[in-house]
Amino acid sequence: MPALEAFFAVSNQWRVSPVFGGPPLWLGLDYAACRAAWDSAGIAITPELWAGFQTVEAAAKDALNSR
Repeated sequence: MPALEAFFAVSNQWRVSPVFGGPPLWLGLDYAACRAAWDSAGIAITPELWAGFQTVEAAAKDALNSR
């Protein structure tokens, strides 16, 4: 659950690349912007939380790019 909460706190920080004639390519989250958001929200990113967060991010990126 903490990994999902960390993800939802920054879920508007995606880096997206336009693709001519097709849907955008979701590249991943902007980690510098994520750090600022987590610091503001008081979310401490531990190595365990970081690993869980990256798992959630990868799954979301795969889902977004499979549209």
